[in-house]
Amino acid sequence: MGIPISDGNYPIAILAILISGLFAYSFYEIFVPRSLSGLQVAFPTGPKRYEVHTVTANQSEAKKLLQSKGMRNGIILYMMALYGAVLVAFEFLFYGFGWSDGLHKISLVVALVFIALPAVISSSVSLSAQVIKTKASEKASLQEQGTFRIGFGFVITIIWFTAVAITGLFLGMAGISWERQLSIMGLMAFAPSFIAYGRILGSSWTALKDSSKALSKGKPSAFYPYEPGARKQFISTLVHFNTSVMPYIAFNTLISLILLAINPNMFEHSDQVLNLDEYTQQSSIMEEGGVLGFYLIELFSNISESGIRVPLVTIVLLFLLFNVAIVGFLFVYEVARILFLDIADVSGKGGIRLADSRLLRSERSQQAKVLNFCFTGFAGQSMLLLALAMLTFWDSAYLPQDADCKSWEDTICNVMKKDSLEELTWMLSSGGQIVFLGIWMLSRRTGQHLEDVTFDATAGQNRAKLEGMEKLIYRQEEPFTTLMAADQWSKALERMERLYDDHGEESMEGLYLARRTQASMELLAGLGRWDQAEQVALSFLALRAGRKAEIARLILVSASLAQRDIPEALPRIDLLPQEDVETARLRWVTSIFNPNIKLSEQTKTLLSIDPLTRKNIDLIKRYMEGSPASGKAWSDNPEGRLLLLGDLARFRLWGQSQIGLDRFEAWVAKKEVDLTSWPLGQVARALLYLDRNMIASAVDIVEKTVKDHPRHPHLRRLAINLANRGEMEMPGPENTGLVWADLMPGDWQTNWISTHNLAVAPDLSSSKMREHAWNANAWTVRRNMEKVFRGKKGWKKVDWQNPPMANHLLLSGLVITISGTPIDLGLPGWIDFKACEKYGLLDL
Repeated sequence: MGIPISDGNYPIAILAILISGLFAYSFYEIFVPRSLSGLQVAFPTGPKRYEVHTVTANQSEAKKLLQSKGMRNGIILYMMALYGAVLVAFEFLFYGFGWSDGLHKISLVVALVFIALPAVISSSVSLSAQVIKTKASEKASLQEQGTFRIGFGFVITIIWFTAVAITGLFLGMAGISWERQLSIMGLMAFAPSFIAYGRILGSSWTALKDSSKALSKGKPSAFYPYEPGARKQFISTLVHFNTSVMPYIAFNTLISLILLAINPNMFEHSDQVLNLDEYTQQSSIMEEGGVLGFYLIELFSNISESGIRVPLVTIVLLFLLFNVAIVGFLFVYEVARILFLDIADVSGKGGIRLADSRLLRSERSQQAKVLNFCFTGFAGQSMLLLALAMLTFWDSAYLPQDADCKSWEDTICNVMKKDSLEELTWMLSSGGQIVFLGIWMLSRRTGQHLEDVTFDATAGQNRAKLEGMEKLIYRQEEPFTTLMAADQWSKALERMERLYDDHGEESMEGLYLARRTQASMELLAGLGRWDQAEQVALSFLALRAGRKAEIARLILVSASLAQRDIPEALPRIDLLPQEDVETARLRWVTSIFNPNIKLSEQTKTLLSIDPLTRKNIDLIKRYMEGSPASGKAWSDNPEGRLLLLGDLARFRLWGQSQIGLDRFEAWVAKKEVDLTSWPLGQVARALLYLDRNMIASAVDIVEKTVKDHPRHPHLRRLAINLANRGEMEMPGPENTGLVWADLMPGDWQTNWISTHNLAVAPDLSSSKMREHAWNANAWTVRRNMEKVFRGKKGWKKVDWQNPPMANHLLLSGLVITISGTPIDLGLPGWIDFKACEKYGLLDL
C-alpha cells in the first residue's frame, strides 16, 4: 500500500511548503550560479581550428547572465518545477520521520501544478525549437522571436496535444486498457523534450566524454587549458562516468524493448529472487532496469546479507531507472555547456542549433537565449520524470492508492494509477535513451575525427596580453579604413597580403589572426561585398569580444541594411553608441527603408546639422523628381567624392556625359584635386571620355593610372573591359580574390547576386538581374520611369535597358560612413517616399 493522503495537520503542510521554498531559493542562489560558472563557447577560426573562450569565468558573471533580459521566464519555470519536486520529497521525508500521517493534499495540489505546467511548456518549447526553422538556425541572427513565430509555436503546441487526445480516442476504440492509454498519451505528450535531450547529448557525446575524461584525471582538456581544482575534478569524474555508461544503458534499453516485443514472458525470476522479502514482482522488466537490471537482481540475490544486498540492488535500480531523470535534473548545466560550446557539427550529427557560436561569444542576449532554452526546454520534463520516479520507485511504495486517496479516489487517483504511472516513467526514460542511442550511432564516424580538430583555449588570453603591444607593433601602419577613404586600394591589398604571409611567432598568432580578420572585414565592406563582410565581422566581434570592435558592429548594421533585412538591423543598431553621428545616419537610413520606425528627437537634432545627411536627403528628392543633377556643390572629402561619382554615373544614365565631364573637370581644377592619387576619379574620367568616343584619351588615362595603382579593383575592372576590346594589355591576376563577380568562375549572374548586394550588374537583360537592380539601386532605371513606382514588384512596370559600360563602378545611392570610410547603401526602388515625407524624414 502507498502513503495515504492527509486532509489535516496544516501546520506541517505549511512547514513543508515554506521549507521547500527556502530550499529552492537557496538552490537558485548558491548551486545554480556555481554550476553555470565556467561556461565556454567555441567558434571556428580556420579549417579544423576552433578558439575556446570563457563566457562566465566565475559565479558573479553567471549571476549577471541569469539577470539578463529574456532569462526571467526560463528561471521562473525552472524554479517552479524544482519547487514542486522538492515539495514532494519533503512530504515523503516528513511522513518517514513520523511528523505527518500522510501526504498533505494542499502540498500535492501545489506540487502537481508547479510540476505539470513547466512540463507542458517544456514540451511546447522543445517542439517549437525542433519543428519551426528559425533564422538563427540558418545564419547569425540577433532577431528576437516575433509575435508571428510565438503564435505559430502556440498553434503547433495545440495541434500536438490535440493529436495526443485523438490518439487516446483511437486507443480506447481499439480496446486498449485505460492505464496503457494514459502511459502512451503521456509518452507522446512529452516526446519533444526527451527527443531534444537525446539529440543534444547524442551529438555532443564524444566531445563531452573526452573533455571530462582529461579533467577527471586532473589534466587540462581541449576546452579547459588548466589543471582542474578538486571540485571541478570531482564533477568531471561524475560527468565522465555518466557519459561513459550512457551508450551501454541505452543499448540495454533497446535490447530489452526488442526482446519484450518478441516475447513479453521471456524473463521470469528464479524462486530465489521471488522469495526475497524486499522484492515485489513487476509487470515488466523495464521497471527493473531492463535485461541488465533483471540479471543483476538475479546476481545480487546470492548475497545472503540483506544489509548489503538491498542497498546494492536499490542503487543499481536507481541508476538504471533514473538515469535520464538525474541527467535532466543535475546535468541540465552540462546540456547548457554543450549548447554554448556549439560543437555538435564537429563532434556529431543531429544536434540542435539555437545561436551562432560567434554571437554566443560576443552578445549577452544570445547567451541568455540559449540558457533560457535549457531551463524551459528541459527543466519541466526532467522534474516531471524525477517526481514520477520518486512516486513509482520500488513498486510505487510512496504512491497513494485506492482507499489511501480518500476524497481523490474517484478523481485524481483514478487517472494517476499505479500501472500507468510506472509504465509512463520507464517509457519516458527509455525514450530519451533510444533517441540518444540513435544520434550517438549516427555521430560515431564524425566524432572519431574529433582529434583532427584543434581547440585553442588560450588564444583569447594571449591576444588580450598582446593588445597592449599592438599599437607598438603596428605603429607605422595606417589603418585600413584610412587607406580606403583615400582610395589607396593597391596599398591596402598589399598590406593584407603581408598579414596573411607573416605568420610570426606562434605566441603572436592570435594577434595576427585578429588583424587579418579585421583587414578582411574592412576591405570586404569597402568593396560592397556585404554577405562576406557580415560573416567576417561576426568572427572579428567574437575574437575581440566587444573590445575595439565598434567598427564590426557598424559593419553588421550596414550589412543588414545592404541586405534589406530591417528586422535584423534593429537589434544590431541598438548595440551601437547613442550619441554618435555614424549611428544616427544608420538609424535614419533604417527609417527611410521603413518609415514606421521612428527617429528619436536626439537623433533628429544630431542629423539636422550633418552635411552628409542633407546631401542624402537631396539625393532622395532628386530621385523623386527624376533629376540627375544636384544644385549643391560637390565636397572634396571621402564621402563627398563618393556622392560625386554617383552623380557622374547618373549623368551617364541620362545621356549627359559631356555635361558630367565638364562639371567634373571644372571641379577638379577649382579644388586642385590630384587625380593621380585618386584612381576612382580617373576611372570616372576615363568612362566619360569613352562615352564621348575619345577612346585614345581614355586608354591613356587607364594605362598611366594602372602603373601607380595596379590592384585597385574598380580600375582593374575597367582595364579588363578595355583589354577585352583589344585597346590595352590584360592586367595580371588579383591574388586576394577581391574581384568583381563577373570575373569569378561559374555563372556570373548567380555570383553577382550572392556577392554584390548593392552594385547594379552591367547586363540587365534577365529578370533576376533587373529585380536585383531594383532592390539595390533604382537610380539605374529612374530615367525610364514616367513617375516613381513603388513596391517590391515595381521593377516589372519599367522598360529596362542596359546601363552604360561599367557604370556599376561609379553608381552609388545613400552614403554613410564607417570610421570615416564612405559606404554606399544604394537606393531601393520600393522605398515609400510619401511616408518618408509624412514622418518628416526629409525635413531634417
